[in-house]
Amino acid sequence: MTNIKTNYEPISLNVADTTKVMGFKDTKSVYNLIRKGKLKARKSGRIILVSYASIKKYIEG
Repeated sequence: MTNIKTNYEPISLNVADTTKVMGFKDTKSVYNLIRKGKLKARKSGRIILVSYASIKKYIEG
């Protein structure tokens, strides 16, 4: 199986991937940012999806 790289940005990431992308050690920091309203998130079934646009906006300041 070959890894295919694309130039597309994701629409959302789960909390574990958000933690990695933002450089945090654990998911508590991401959950805190969601609770404070600094990251937009939505629950889909048992998964919490974090808006990629809100991650970029938070990181860029």
